[in-house]
Amino acid sequence: MIELQGNRYVRIVGQQSADRGVTAPSDYVEAGAGSRHATPELPPTVLIFRDGHREQVPEYAIVGSTIYASGDYWQSGHWTKNIQLSALNIPATMQANRDKGVKFTLPSAPNEVITRP
Repeated sequence: MIELQGNRYVRIVGQQSADRGVTAPSDYVEAGAGSRHATPELPPTVLIFRDGHREQVPEYAIVGSTIYASGDYWQSGHWTKNIQLSALNIPATMQANRDKGVKFTLPSAPNEVITRP
């Protein structure tokens, strides 16, 4: 069961939902500077194209032979950009990301989907 407590919704589980008098632990992380559960900022992935130009992509999904790269419309002019894997220089892209310590993997089978972050 989900219940509004204060200004947040929390999940009530097990016996707690039957005992409505028991305060349930919240299942969210408090926002704040000292949060232990903050996700570290990942460096962007570098894509090197066959024509030599480079693009940095912070978030993407690879489905089939297409990379769906997320973008900020106000900065890049698109929310999602479709990039064909065949347009990339794969060995150079792999090496550039390896040098930066960024994990970049390609699907190993047609039905595999790769996501980042």
